[in-house]
Amino acid sequence: MSARSPRAHVTLRPRRLWSLRASLGAARALLYVVALAGVVATARNLIAPAVERVVVVSAARSTDLSAQWLALTFSRAYLTWSPNPLVHQNALTPFLAPADDPDAGLTAAAGGSEQVQWVAIADEHDGPGGESDYTVAAGVGGGVVRYIAVAVARGPGGADVLARYPALVGAPRPAPAGALDGPTLETVGNPELVAVLQRAMRNYVDDSAENLAADLAPAAEVAPVAAGLTLRSVVRLAVERSGVVLATVLATDSDDDLFTLAYEVTLAQVGGRWEITRIQS
Repeated sequence: MSARSPRAHVTLRPRRLWSLRASLGAARALLYVVALAGVVATARNLIAPAVERVVVVSAARSTDLSAQWLALTFSRAYLTWSPNPLVHQNALTPFLAPADDPDAGLTAAAGGSEQVQWVAIADEHDGPGGESDYTVAAGVGGGVVRYIAVAVARGPGGADVLARYPALVGAPRPAPAGALDGPTLETVGNPELVAVLQRAMRNYVDDSAENLAADLAPAAEVAPVAAGLTLRSVVRLAVERSGVVLATVLATDSDDDLFTLAYEVTLAQVGGRWEITRIQS
C-alpha cells in the first residue's frame, strides 16, 4: 500500500486576500451597473419600441455676453443722429480709435435725424477670422426696423473691439420648418402611459395643480402654464430621440381662441407606476 501524498496547503497573505476581495467587489459593482442599464432600457422600450439610433455630439456655442453688449450699444449709437453731428460722434467715441472716422463711416443727410427705440440680437455666428458676427435689429420709429451686421473681435488684453466697418443687411431668413407635431417620431405605444399623459396634460393645461400633483414625481420640475387655458384634446404623443415625450395639444384661451401647443414631458417608472419628472415648453 503506497503512502498517501501529503495535501498541499495554500496560505493567502493579507495583501493577496485584500486583492481578491477587491476583485470580487468590482465584479459585483459591474453586475449592478449592467442590471441598472437593463432596467433603464426596459423602461424606454415600454414608451415606444426600440429603433436604431445615430447620436451626433456637437459642441454647443457659448454666448459671449460682452461681445453681444458691444454689438448692441454700438448699433444704437451708430444709428442715432440729429442735426448736430457732434452728438453722433460723441456717442461713437467709446468704440473708435483716434485715427478712425469719428462717424464710423456714416454721413447723415444735413438736418436729418434718427432715433433708435430698441435693439435686439437677431442672428449670431462665428466669423471666418475668429470674430463673432452679429446681426442687430434696431427699431427706428414708424414701424421701420434696420438690420446691421457688427463683427466683434478680441483686441489687445482681451477686450472686445469692432473688427471692421458695420454693414446694413436684410433680416435673417429662417429655413421653413417641417410638420411641428413630430410626425416622423414614434408614437407612445404603452396604453397605461398614454392614459397618464392624457390625464396629466389636461390637468397641466387647465392649471389644476392639485390633480396634476397625483402624477408628478416628488421633485418634478413643472414650467408655469399660461392662465386661462382649457384643453380641448391631446393631438399626438410622440417620443423624441432623447426619450422625452412631445405632447401636442389643442387648447383655447379665455376668449375662445384656439391654439395648437407643444410641450415636452419627461417620465420615469417608479414602483410599477409612471411619474412625470418634468414638463417644459
